[in-house]
Amino acid sequence: MAGDKSSNPKGASLVESQHPPVPPAPRPPASPPGRHPRRGRLTFTIAAALAVLASATVIAADAATSRSATFSFFAGTDVSGVPTDPDTQPVELGLRFTSSSNGTLTAVRILKANGSGSSHPVNVWSARGQKLATATSTAESPSGWQEVKLPTPVRIDAGQVYVVSYHTTRYRATQNFFNRTVTSGPLSTSGVAGVYAYGTGGFPTSTYQASNYWVDVVFAPAVGGSASPSVSPRPSTSPTPTPSATRTPTPGPTPTTTASPLALPRVAWEGGPAYYGTFPVARAAGWTNPAFFPIGVWQESVIEARDTTLDKSAGINTYVAPTDNSNLRLIESAGMSVIGGNSQQLGPSTVAWSLSDEVDMWGGPGSSAWTGNHPGQGAVCQPANSRCGYTIQEAMLRRFPADGRLRYANYGKGVMFWETDAEAGRFVNSYTSMVSNDIYWYTDPGVCNSPSEGPGIGVRPENCRRAANYGRTMDRMRHLDGADGKRQPIFAFVEVGHPFTENDAPTITGDQIAGAVMNSLIHEARGIQYFNHNFGGACLSQHVLRDRCGAAIRPVVTELNRRVTSLAPVLNTQSYEWRFNPNLDTMLKAYGNSYYVFAMPGRTGGTGTQKLTLPPGMKGARAEVLFENRTVPISGGALQDAFARESAYHIYKITP
Repeated sequence: MAGDKSSNPKGASLVESQHPPVPPAPRPPASPPGRHPRRGRLTFTIAAALAVLASATVIAADAATSRSATFSFFAGTDVSGVPTDPDTQPVELGLRFTSSSNGTLTAVRILKANGSGSSHPVNVWSARGQKLATATSTAESPSGWQEVKLPTPVRIDAGQVYVVSYHTTRYRATQNFFNRTVTSGPLSTSGVAGVYAYGTGGFPTSTYQASNYWVDVVFAPAVGGSASPSVSPRPSTSPTPTPSATRTPTPGPTPTTTASPLALPRVAWEGGPAYYGTFPVARAAGWTNPAFFPIGVWQESVIEARDTTLDKSAGINTYVAPTDNSNLRLIESAGMSVIGGNSQQLGPSTVAWSLSDEVDMWGGPGSSAWTGNHPGQGAVCQPANSRCGYTIQEAMLRRFPADGRLRYANYGKGVMFWETDAEAGRFVNSYTSMVSNDIYWYTDPGVCNSPSEGPGIGVRPENCRRAANYGRTMDRMRHLDGADGKRQPIFAFVEVGHPFTENDAPTITGDQIAGAVMNSLIHEARGIQYFNHNFGGACLSQHVLRDRCGAAIRPVVTELNRRVTSLAPVLNTQSYEWRFNPNLDTMLKAYGNSYYVFAMPGRTGGTGTQKLTLPPGMKGARAEVLFENRTVPISGGALQDAFARESAYHIYKITP
């Protein structure tokens, strides 16, 4: 799980992941003996798809309860023949529902199976996985319905989706129950209503054969409330543009004149948009357009049109390994791209396949046999203490169709810190056509102090939490990628919140996000993707850029993405090699009739007033500082400017 990885020095058996592991799921609930349906890759993400089949019929459940003013789905249903599933793994089982009227949820009802224990925790969740209430049953009967009163009734808003669930090791289940909508008074089931999540407890989102796990509610409508009220749309969290944003200069279309070529060597690269042109689907999706620059979000879900609207307004254009319950048709309708996490995520918007996440850590550099297990499911490699990461990658390649799409993988601390160049280079160069690495320098509680991580490559603790170290990750990946004489796009990975479970770990700020992204671009990142989950800290969320948890950073990320997108024609050109100042991290490009200089403090200094010495042949009297509504003079072949903090950056446009 997310946290300090210092216990995994180079040479150890690597079976954990920097991201939370997929809970074990050898057999989903209600699965017939010997049958293993496809398991959802993520069980910690948001609720299952909202769409109910158009042909589904509506069944009215008996709403009778011991309280005439309340409603339940199954209070009068004969459950004497409901079987107990043979599964005995710990699992969270739930029901997704909505109400046409406001009201309160006063209790959760569960149909207990024999042998399931004498006490069960119950939970109430929002549609996006926020826990709204919890309680634990007392004085249960041996089997049958148990009603667990909530300590405080939960307000239910009309038209919103909620989930009630309980945790157990034995349960009763009925397959093919929710292939139609079930109603009870103002209540109705929502989408695929029966949901589950294996493990010690968490938000249930996985589904199997429309199964009913017999979780119920006790709902009291608001007094005088309409049975069919109008529901106001949720307020938009899109920020109001800042005054400076409305007058920011952009590169614009290619002018008729061009800046004179400089007598400087070029930085090695994969070819920019022309690279994507060798992949037909990426070409058809517009990735060859010089005005396109990939800006993705990692393992996000798309359930309703509002999701793509929010993400697109924040500048996102690509979903990387979206959750299994995501609606690809909504993504396609929004004109956005998908890097599919499994072969079922196939559609016109799918430009690439995502092979794996951090297999260098949980599989390790080796070619032993793979058991098929993922972290948390038992031994990964056979023999148990061997390494099989290369075998896993080869198996992942075979799982996807040979359809000419890009192949993508994300790596972690194995490739970055623990493995030799030869070991790490095999991961980077053997399986993919684009790649990334997720080292969270600002928020990882262990990366600054573990001898096998930051300090092991010379990053001192006092200089660890700096934007420039995100560029260091890019340098490592570019070094490995170039070893075989071929190049592929390398994406940057930047967190937008609190990705570790330790509450005392740092939470990244807006300035730091901007600095991390910009430094990654300076070090030749060919795309950006954001890690959008908070697993600790003051505000837990699976959707930081959409939820209240991201209220402070969403405007910053939105403006940052707008800037990156406006600079796409510049970023999609090959850089020159030139060092403007040894204390700064810099990048030099030419586009149209102008030169562009990107600059920010380096790994150990660079704040305060700094001098940037221009290369021979680069002429100009003044430099326009993009997005800042100011200029700085050029004198004696140099310019001077101040960098207020380690994450500060400036972009200079110099037109001869």
